[in-house]
Amino acid sequence: MRPTPRLLALRVVVLVALAFSAALLADYLAIDPAFCSPTSGCGAVRRSGFGYLAFAGTHVPVPALGLTGFGALFALSLAPARALPRGALPLVAAIGGLAGLGLLAVQVFVIGEVCWMCAVVDVAGIVAAAVALAPGPATEPPRDPLAGWAWVGLAALLAGAPLLWARWKPEPELPPGILAVHVPGKVNVVEFADFQCPFCRRLHPRLKALLAGREDVHFQRRHFPLDSHPGARPAARAALCAEAQGKGEPMADALFEAESLTPANHRAIALRLGVDAARYDACLVDPATDERIDADRKLLLDAGLLGLPTTYVGERRLVGAQPDEAFRDALEVAARPSSSSGVAAAPFALLVLGAGLGLVFAGRRRAAPLATSAW
Repeated sequence: MRPTPRLLALRVVVLVALAFSAALLADYLAIDPAFCSPTSGCGAVRRSGFGYLAFAGTHVPVPALGLTGFGALFALSLAPARALPRGALPLVAAIGGLAGLGLLAVQVFVIGEVCWMCAVVDVAGIVAAAVALAPGPATEPPRDPLAGWAWVGLAALLAGAPLLWARWKPEPELPPGILAVHVPGKVNVVEFADFQCPFCRRLHPRLKALLAGREDVHFQRRHFPLDSHPGARPAARAALCAEAQGKGEPMADALFEAESLTPANHRAIALRLGVDAARYDACLVDPATDERIDADRKLLLDAGLLGLPTTYVGERRLVGAQPDEAFRDALEVAARPSSSSGVAAAPFALLVLGAGLGLVFAGRRRAAPLATSAW
């Protein structure tokens, strides 16, 4: 009985790695991951910093390097005998296997959490290396079952489908807690921020300008002071106590711009805005003020904290100080009559499966020898 052909096995393993690398890259490029929960090991790896490599002044996602490396390995597996020096394929596969082994070790021994999608890619790299470096004859069949263009089409399909799905997937349903604070008939904008957070400070004037003059918008400010920012909770208290006297937004403007977030400076700003000092001081020590802050924090924690600032514009969640275009687009979508958008997972998966089977059927051939050159 003929053994499983090494070259064909290698191609199948690499196709799996391409699909998972593309899915990981889609999640790394998106604010809301499409494939892996931010509270899972995948999210832990992303937040650890090990998911990116510094290069030429920027940070390159590791999945982008994986996609490139597996793409190169797949191209080598298709190369004709005269195109590449002997041993090129095993060398590239060995580099990928060592990289996969190292990345698995980092997850287990350094980060302490495992991203299951990363693990699939890493194990695929190790298996590809083992196949390429296995001793003995390759025992390839005399003919390649698919035309070269079909193999390339399969690789493009499996690498492209996850990236397309990340763009075409339907917007996730709003968490019940966020939906509960919406005002019917309005474009609802709910922002969670921390007055000491540099990204929140960066976004504030831009978001304010985008919402200026829009009578169709109902804006709600919610507070999520981080424990790592000692000045954030006192500033949130000050904002709420000014809000109780009708000075919430002017106070927020001043706090986002203030160089010093000390209680004394908060009080000076509040008095300058015209709040009643006695009512303000009483509000600061009222347990209900901290209860309101804790309720805001719980609202976002229950919805799934990804980072600050978090802004819900209609049904869309925007995390971080994203470009103005992202907020304009979200506002335009929220202002339109409600309609379903995006492609559901099941139809998309069936479409990809059908395209893959079509490529296999159309690319079947019986007369082309396998390319074993780079082995």
